[in-house]
Formats: sequence, C-alpha cells, structure tokens
Amino acid sequence: MTNKVIKVDRVRSAAEAVAVEELGASLVGVALDPDPRFADERVVSLDLAGEIGKSLSRAKFVVELDFRAEPIDALRRAEALRPDLVQPITGTVPPADVRAALSRAGIGMVYAGIEIAHDDDPSWVLSRYADTPDLRADLFQVDVLPEYRNSWEFLRDEAPEFEDEFQVEDLNQLGRDHQLLATFNFTPHNVAEIVAALPALRGFALTLADHATRTDLHFLRDEAALAVLQALHRS
Repeated sequence: MTNKVIKVDRVRSAAEAVAVEELGASLVGVALDPDPRFADERVVSLDLAGEIGKSLSRAKFVVELDFRAEPIDALRRAEALRPDLVQPITGTVPPADVRAALSRAGIGMVYAGIEIAHDDDPSWVLSRYADTPDLRADLFQVDVLPEYRNSWEFLRDEAPEFEDEFQVEDLNQLGRDHQLLATFNFTPHNVAEIVAALPALRGFALTLADHATRTDLHFLRDEAALAVLQALHRS
C-alpha cells in the first residue's frame, strides 16, 4: 500500500466514507454545495455531513463549500462542522477575512478545480494563486490532462514526442514546489503505475460523481472508485 495521501471527494453517506477509509483513503470529502461541473445527487445536508465526519476513525474530513456568493454563510457552516480542511468549489479564493477566520478555527484549505492541459507551461498552473498574500493553502489539487480520456497514457507515451508539451517531470517538479494532489483517468490497471511514476507528489485524488456537465473531467462512479482503491491497497 502506498504511503501517499489518497483523497476521495464527494462521498454521500457514512457507509461510503467508511468503505473508502478502510481501503486507505486518508482524506474524505463531502460536498455541501453544488459543483457546476457535476449533475448528480451528491450534495449532502449539514446534518448528514456531520454524521459522515463522525463516522471517520482515521481519515481527515474535508468539506467542499461555495464561497462565491455568500462567503460568510460558507464560513458559518464550516465553523459548525469543524472539518480538518475546507475545499472551495471551483477553486475560488475566499476573502482574506474568511481565510483568517478558518485559520483561527484550525481549519486548513485545499484549492481544487485546477486543470492542467497538455500545452500548459508548468509556471502557469498555479499562477492565479501566486499573488495572493496569506493564501493559507495546505494542498493544491490538479486534474491532469482532463481533455484526454486516457490522460495518463498520453502523458507517459505521447507527450515526450513534443518537448514543449506538459511532461511527467513537469508534474513531479510541481510536486516538489507545492503540496500537490493529482487526478487522472485512474483504473485498477494503471493506478499503481501512476503512483510509482510520480514520487514527488503529496498524493492523489479520486472524485466521485454520477454524471458530469462536461466531457473533459476525470471522475469515478462509486463502484469504479472502490475497484481503484482495492487495486492500490493490494499493490
């Protein structure tokens, strides 16, 4: 079993949370607000989120919140749940006073919804966060080459033919410079290889969803995610 952080987003029940934790997930997330990238029933109530958080015995609890329209309301709900980390939906940077309040409450921050395209310059990937003072980022989470169905295989086999394209080593370098989690087209057959090829990354993230509003996203239905975690657990 890898010693990397394994994060599973958008669980919708205590049973799902316990199942992924037992298979090695060290961060387990719930969505309190809709994510415009997905069209499903995985948003949970504040009360259910509390039950899910209490069901975890080892994994850290992550709450996904929308800080765009009413950041103070999102802060209030975060303070009510006291998760280990919050994850602003769509990669939004909450206002400075909200970030400070979360920090005072001992709640960390994951910035997700960050996508890496095949022609991206590595210096661009996190550039929108670079000029934010007191960003208070514990983790960054990137979806790698989501425009490709077989993103890992493309990055491994085809990207090296074009030296100006984003490469495996670019991702490892980003991992050396930042606390980085990555999402790919994980399957039971490729997940161990992906983990082994990216030693500089802090870990990897699996996003649970039933339907997406876009075709260029990586997500897994619950049974597929469990199969990936089982394969990684056996490796």
